[in-house]
Amino acid sequence: MSGVAQDFKLSAVLSGHQSDVRAVLLPDPSFAITASRDGSTRVWKQTSTSPPAYDGTESSHGAQFKTCLAYVPPSKEFPDGLILSSGQDALIEARQPTSTADVNADAIMVGHANQVCSLNVCAQANYFVSGSWDSTAKVWEIGRWEVAIDLPGHTATVWAVLAYDRDTIVTGCADRAIRIFDTRGKMLASWDGKDIVRALAKLPEGHPTGAELASASNDGVIRLWTLKGDLVTELVGHDSFIYSLAVLPSGEIVSAGEDRSVRIWRGTDCVQVITLPAISVWSVSAGPNGDIIVGSSDKLARIFTREPERVADQETLASFDESLKASSIPQQQVGQINMTDLPGPEFLQRKAGTKEGQSHIVKEDDGSASLYQWSMSQQEWIKIGQVVDSAGSSGNKASYNGKEYDYVFDIDIEDGKPPLKLPYNVTQSPYDAATKFLQDNELPLSYLEETANFIIKNTQGATLGQSQPGGADPWGTENRYRPGEAPTSTYQPPPPQAKRLLPQKEYLPVVIGKPAAAMGQITKKNAEYGGSDMSLSSDEIQNVTAAAKQLESYNFQTKPSLNPSPAFDSAMPALIKIVTQWQPPANRLAGLDLLRFIAAAAKEFPAASAEGLDIVASILGSGIFDPEFVRSNNKLAMIAMRFFSNLLYGSSTGRDLVKGHLDNIIESLKPLSAIVSSDVSVAVALTTLYLNIAVLVTTEKRADPDTNATYGLSLLEELTKILPSAQSTEPAYRTVVALGTVLVGLGRADLKSAAKDIFDVPAALTQLRSKKYLEEPRFKTVVGEIQAALR
Repeated sequence: MSGVAQDFKLSAVLSGHQSDVRAVLLPDPSFAITASRDGSTRVWKQTSTSPPAYDGTESSHGAQFKTCLAYVPPSKEFPDGLILSSGQDALIEARQPTSTADVNADAIMVGHANQVCSLNVCAQANYFVSGSWDSTAKVWEIGRWEVAIDLPGHTATVWAVLAYDRDTIVTGCADRAIRIFDTRGKMLASWDGKDIVRALAKLPEGHPTGAELASASNDGVIRLWTLKGDLVTELVGHDSFIYSLAVLPSGEIVSAGEDRSVRIWRGTDCVQVITLPAISVWSVSAGPNGDIIVGSSDKLARIFTREPERVADQETLASFDESLKASSIPQQQVGQINMTDLPGPEFLQRKAGTKEGQSHIVKEDDGSASLYQWSMSQQEWIKIGQVVDSAGSSGNKASYNGKEYDYVFDIDIEDGKPPLKLPYNVTQSPYDAATKFLQDNELPLSYLEETANFIIKNTQGATLGQSQPGGADPWGTENRYRPGEAPTSTYQPPPPQAKRLLPQKEYLPVVIGKPAAAMGQITKKNAEYGGSDMSLSSDEIQNVTAAAKQLESYNFQTKPSLNPSPAFDSAMPALIKIVTQWQPPANRLAGLDLLRFIAAAAKEFPAASAEGLDIVASILGSGIFDPEFVRSNNKLAMIAMRFFSNLLYGSSTGRDLVKGHLDNIIESLKPLSAIVSSDVSVAVALTTLYLNIAVLVTTEKRADPDTNATYGLSLLEELTKILPSAQSTEPAYRTVVALGTVLVGLGRADLKSAAKDIFDVPAALTQLRSKKYLEEPRFKTVVGEIQAALR
């Protein structure tokens, strides 16, 4: 970069979310992407360039909050690229930027068991990486939409992932480790990141420091490393947690964090500090034109630029400056001050600062205290807020473990045991205090929302900025996300149309994955058996390989269209041997997976023409649905459920196979209902199969309608067990649709009566509201139709 770069100035303000903006992207100057704790992802299209203006559209809306974004650049298949988003529900969603909230996602990926907090894409090698609270990092192939590799070794939340290049992946973890992997999942290096690692960024070749990688930690320090783990230097300036890092085209580093600042670093020097009128700056991202976008706790995203033609108009700039000056800064954050010793406003004219971001408190003429920050480029002090009293400033502190806190709460976890202590200062984020409390006491992070809500509820009147009398709360505390509040969306569902959603009439397939990967596992496991009775002969391996090759070139996005194939017929005996006889049972997974692909592609499922072979009966009799087995190994049942779903989706012969064993299938599925709250993958597979069975019993014409009613009653019983325990959006939605399909599709008074009087479906639907699912438009529509059917 030649010459001295100008300071960043405000370019545009993106307003539309109802809660904290947790993730931001600026993939192209023509549009931006934001995701929020209100559960929505929004795409902002630029409508004018000087000054810039943006029009926002809600791209997706879920019941649980979003925390991370990634962008897949345009390709032949997706000319506008793809937005990847995820968060609390542990599902990763892929959508085209032109998509709206009322349109189904291009893909929904299941694999994590807890909140996903980081995503990163390597478009050149067609993969992306995810990190989660479940202490795992996973690699996914773009377009296949299924986990390709689990990256081993993590023992705590994986806060940061970085698809470094075609061959290298980096992860940052709450166990303090930075780990380097190759794209096959082999760990190449690991070292201590010096504190909990919250963010990572790739540095360009030839960075002035010689470093290749930047990390940011809870201690407020940015560290620059080589890929071998050598610490090159540390960048010190932030006063609290750093949540996000980005790298500008110039090679400069941008950081953002809990001290409400965005900092620009050139080499080892901080060349600009941008302070925001918010509690936290959650995310920062750099655009290809050198602009940056920032998401913060005041529900806003802001774009900043160095280019004069892209600077915001004077009214927007003045409004930003005023909100910054009016920010309330609690006294604890700046330390003890003696008002009598503070200099007056004349100090600002008499004394220049010595470095960017240097701060000083001044006693104003009206007796109040203000915080000023030095700008090197402007060579002046900029007011960034008013220092106010808050809880604890009067000296009424509580002591815990030798330290003083504004509050020390007693938390009763278990009857008969002494309460646990939760210390809290009002300068902290309730979420960070809650997270530390849960981790210190080895409690599940699923309690995070409840614990943070407890803190917020019990500190009302003593939170940041509350001591400031009157007026708005520019610091952002009134607008900060509170888990007890129902997030609202600006999305308005389209006016009712004649076409109704219930009953569902189309079967859902499960086609994510890779036939070649399944075949590779079969070949590998077979070689391990040597010449034993369990091994396949060379002819059998050849038959299965021929079937896999035919599947590999098939487009699973189309309707089943493969004509009857000798390769499939020949492969069936070997596949049945794999899925019923191979030991240990885990070795059967790949065989079941290959059957799943055949069921989704074939116009006629081959088992019908293989004399004496009943694949469904063989699987049901193999023991993988036995309650004891399911408790220790549910993956086989999960893949089998996907296979049964595809049989219903794929062909009439597949449906006939399922119909012939429907009683046994429904009975076999019952042990799986207990797992839906703890395993999202099982929950999606089970609810998809129940939905397809609901379609079967409401669309297939049978001589005896009472038989369908009996199946409908069994479905109602199981679905109402699942609904209260569904912990993620997609399985909950599929459960509701299946329930509604049975009630509306069969239309029987006896079923509706049972739904109300025996299974209490109205109460189950009410629970959806408490979980915020009804904030999602598609839930509202389906639930409304069910309620109308029950009236």
